[in-house]
This record gives sequence, structure tokens and C-alpha cells, in this order.
Amino acid sequence: MKLKPAEVDGEKALVKSTGRGRPSAYMWIGTPDMKGYTIQADVLLKEEKRRLPSIGITAQRYNLILKGNSGKLAIQSWAPHKRMAKEVKFRSDPDIWYTMKMKVEIKDGKAHVLGKVWDRSKEEPKDWLIDAVDPHPNLNGSPGLYTYALATSYFDNVIVTPEK
Repeated sequence: MKLKPAEVDGEKALVKSTGRGRPSAYMWIGTPDMKGYTIQADVLLKEEKRRLPSIGITAQRYNLILKGNSGKLAIQSWAPHKRMAKEVKFRSDPDIWYTMKMKVEIKDGKAHVLGKVWDRSKEEPKDWLIDAVDPHPNLNGSPGLYTYALATSYFDNVIVTPEK
């Protein structure tokens, strides 16, 4: 497996380290027919050789990615063919646990992909930080985790909650 259990800051977490092979990794934690859920995870970026990883979560085939090196938060569809994408500035520092949260709402035949990120030691912000609209929505897809490991990255406290 590309993601392995490890201990960091006295907690068990999943780690993706640098090394041989492809630096990217996806881990799916559901079935491809899932829809109507929120995914949340705590993430930690480490700095190595002045580089930070990109790390994110996936809902209904959309990715919410914290891009460590470029200082951006992005929502995008399938990475090899970015049919839709949106980015906002977001500085992510190494050695700080962040919480990422994402959900997809289908309204009027469009997907509204919502995401937010905050320092885990602080209160969750009320408003979504980024909102992207896809006129050709993905109606379902497995929740998951994503990392592009230019440096070591960690996941903890992964929660998938069905919408009411």
C-alpha cells in the first residue's frame, strides 16, 4: 500500500512518504455508487528539501487539494483531464494539522462542490472557503484520500457522513 499506518505526534495516522515510484496516491474508502455525503479528514504536511506535498480528499469524483508548494486550495475534476477546476489562495504551513471538509450538492442539474480548510486547533469556520460549479455533474463516486508526495504527508480522523 502507498499509505501506511504510522505514529506522529503521539497519534496513529496514515502516512505517505517520498521514495521510489509514482509520488501520487489515491485511497478509496467506499463504493463508486455513493453520493450525498460529506468527507472530512485531518492532514499534516512535512517540509523536505524545501518542498511541501499536495494533499486532499475526494467526494463524488471531485478533489479538494491543499497545494503546499503553490499556496493554493483547489477543487478539480479528474486530474489528467481538468474538465473543471477552481483555485483560491491558501497558505499551508508545514507541521500544522489542518482539517479539510468537502461535500457535493446537486442543484438545478449542476454540481456545487464545496470545500473548506482550517487549523485543526481552531473552531470550524461557518462559511465554505471555496465553491466550484460543474455544469456536467458527477452524480456519484467513492469518497477518498489523495496525496502527491513531494514530501511526507499524513491523514488522520477521516470521517464520511451521509447527508440527512
